[in-house]
Amino acid sequence: MKIDHIGYAVKNIEKARVAFEALGFVFDTLYNDTDRNIYIQFGKNDDYCIELISPNGGGESPIDYYLSKVGPIPYHICYSSKCIEKDIKDLEQKRFKVTVSPAQAIAFGGKRVVFLMHRTVGMIEIVEE
Repeated sequence: MKIDHIGYAVKNIEKARVAFEALGFVFDTLYNDTDRNIYIQFGKNDDYCIELISPNGGGESPIDYYLSKVGPIPYHICYSSKCIEKDIKDLEQKRFKVTVSPAQAIAFGGKRVVFLMHRTVGMIEIVEE
């Protein structure tokens, strides 16, 4: 697997985008993921890609905990996968635990993503290629 992006939990996606633009990032489409109650926007700076994630105000979101305890923070590394089922199985054998089962994601054009947690690594995401 190779790194696809770093996910940042932010309170306000517009303010965060402006700050990252000052660092040389260029952003694309703003997605409103109503299934997860978050806004998502990807930014690129050369070959480096980040994902900004903020609550959309539609209810509880998966980043509320991080924002309430720590504030804005990089909170996951996403890897691209040629075979998501195989990679999940391999990682489970290495003590990663699925925290969010594979599901289609609007920000990835309907490709499936899965979130896993490891005690010493923290959270990772895998997206289908």
